Order: sequence, then C-alpha cells, then structure tokens
Amino acid sequence: MAANWRQLMKKKIKIAVLGVGLMGSQHLKAISISKRVKLHSIIDVKESSRFFAKKFKVPFYKNPKEILKTNKPDGVIIATPNQFHEKHAVDFLNSGIPVLLEKPISDKIKKAKKIVNSSKKNKVHLLIGYHRRHNSIVTSVKKMIQSGKLGKIVSVSIMCWLYKNKDWYKEKWRVKKGGGPLGINLVHDIDLICYLIGQVKYVQATTSNSIRKYKVEDTAVVNLIFKSGTLCTLNISDTVVSPWSYELTAGENPAYPLTKQSSYYIGGTKGSIQFPNLKYWYNKNERSWWKEIFYKSDNSASSRYTLVNQVNHFCDVILGKTRPKVDGNDGLMSLKIFDAILKSSKTGKRIKVSQ
Repeated sequence: MAANWRQLMKKKIKIAVLGVGLMGSQHLKAISISKRVKLHSIIDVKESSRFFAKKFKVPFYKNPKEILKTNKPDGVIIATPNQFHEKHAVDFLNSGIPVLLEKPISDKIKKAKKIVNSSKKNKVHLLIGYHRRHNSIVTSVKKMIQSGKLGKIVSVSIMCWLYKNKDWYKEKWRVKKGGGPLGINLVHDIDLICYLIGQVKYVQATTSNSIRKYKVEDTAVVNLIFKSGTLCTLNISDTVVSPWSYELTAGENPAYPLTKQSSYYIGGTKGSIQFPNLKYWYNKNERSWWKEIFYKSDNSASSRYTLVNQVNHFCDVILGKTRPKVDGNDGLMSLKIFDAILKSSKTGKRIKVSQ
C-alpha cells in the first residue's frame, strides 16, 4: 500500500483545460512549466483552439461531455466565460472530477451557490482561481498580520491605478456593463484583502465614467467595513498613468513592466506594512509620531509564476495532501461583496453584505 502511495505521488497529475481564451492560454503555459502536471486534453467550442491541442500533442474536444464519457482527467481547469461556469463546473463535479474554476465563481450568486452545493454534495474539491494568494509575498504579509506585529489592524488603503490603451477597447464587451475595472480588476483585490483581513460586513461605493464616457465605469472608490472594525478604501481607475497597481508592482506577470512600488498599505496599532515592495514600519520604543520611525525590508521574493504555484497546489489538493487555499465559499463571498458594491454604486447607500 505504501509503495502504491509513493508511485501515485511520483506520477504526474493529468489536468484538462476547458476554454482557451486569455486565461486558458495562461494556464496552458503554467502546466507546461510545472514539473508535477501533465496536460491531459483541451476542450473548447472554437475550432481554432485545436491549434493548441496540436502544439501540446493532446486530444481536442469540442464538448465537455465527450471527455466525461470516454477519457476522464484527474482534474480540470475551467476558464470559460462567467455565464457558463455553473454548467461546466457542475458537470465535472457530478462526475467526481476536482475543479479549478477561474474567477469569478459565476456571473450570478444563485448560480454560484449551485456550484458550491454540487462540490459539497459530491464531496469533490472546488478551487477558485484567485492566484494572488499563491504569491510568496502575500504569504509573508499573512504571517506578519497573524503574528500580531502590526497590533490591531485599523485601516487599509489599496490603489489600482493604471491606463488601458485604445486597443483594449476593440473588444466591444469592455465598454458595456461588467467590462470595466470593477469586474475585471477589483475582484482580485476583494479576494486578497478578505484573505488578509477577514469578513466584510458593509460596503459603500461611488463610480464615474467622466473620462471615456462609456456605459461602464472607468473610476471607482469603494469603502469596505470589516466585521473586525477595520476600514478599507479601494481606489481604482483605468484612466490614470501610474506605477501603483498590483499588476505593475508584484512582478507576477512578465507582460507588465515592474515598477518596484507598492499598491497595498495595511496599518495597525503597533506598525504598518506595505507591499508588494515589502516594508514593515514601526517605532522602536515609544509609539509616537514625534519619535523616529524605522522600517525593515522583507527578503521574500515575489513569485514570478503564481499560476504555476496554483496548479501545483491543485495537484496537492487532488492527492489529498492539503485543502484548497481558495475554495467555493471564498469565491461565493467575493461575488456577494462585488454584488453589494454594484448595488451601492447605483444608490450611493451603504449596503450590508449577505453572509
């Protein structure tokens, strides 16, 4: 029995990829880099995606049902449009196949609940693709907060300022509802700050489209009130030329120039921390604005390949070595917070996040 277990641990985990769009192609790269994963197959309704199957020398399917009937993988990464997440995830979960589902979990809370319930009913693991949690710097920040070095967390400031050029808007859906920075960029920040700070109780949001005049927002300010009492401001815009966004500061994706700045600032009663340019700020003796403030730079290197870390983690979950770092309930909660943000942006009122 022990020998069989060791053999299983050495065996490469076979992962299928459903949907080869922007994120699906990134997952293919991650799988090709990982030493623990083997690409099982590619599934996509687009005939043009057969190119990737030929490139990686794996079977190509147009319908997920074909693979479920004839050639089941050890796990599947689903990177299809949000509106199809429920159908695709539930089909695989019902077949006993663990799922890594790209963010957000779904386009509707009702659908997201069905996905989570399917995972629980079938006792099959569901992971959500918020890959920032797999960055070594984020791990260091989490440990710092848990250690108590910052004291009680009082306030958080998050900046996501960037400038999207004209070519970005050639895709017409990006000028319509759901195509702005709230839906594309902010969802990652929501998940990450909840991972670090805890449960959000209320949200209040204001949006503007004053620069581009599209139907979708180009700028937003979101206030989060956590159950712990911590206050957080998320300031986001895709019309600002700036070095202060997670993409430009974390170095996770080689496609973005690295600015070596920070976009997250977390303040506590004993000290503060900024990252991804990781610095811990504190007073040595008496805590006072009249006393010299010092900082320590953490040596933790940013994980350049967080998607590789994520797929390796998926392997560990499939093998039963660990539990999902981002599970279905995490995905559902992020969607509830996002839904409350959209409601608040329309009314200007503070909205309670349903639990």
